[in-house]
Amino acid sequence: MVRKKKVLQFTKDKFLEEKEEEEKPKEDEQKARSRFLAMISLASELGFSISLPIAGGALLGQFLDNKFSTSPRITLSLIFFGLFIGVTNIYFIMKESEQE
Repeated sequence: MVRKKKVLQFTKDKFLEEKEEEEKPKEDEQKARSRFLAMISLASELGFSISLPIAGGALLGQFLDNKFSTSPRITLSLIFFGLFIGVTNIYFIMKESEQE
């Protein structure tokens, strides 16, 4: 909804002109800010959904490799498994954001 306001212009106590100016609603600013925050939230969610499974796989893999003395086998396996989980998470996040 666009609201109009009347503006009166005076010069030295004389009436010059009366005109109507459109006042931009604050709703547009609020929608833009809301959209910006939603995009930042989506970007951070994507970053965490990729990095956390990979980092978790690396840490757990190193722990298990040290415990069972299997050099890099478990670590690499869990890193690739974490990568698979991260890509799957991104797929579902993007699918969900398309529906909104």
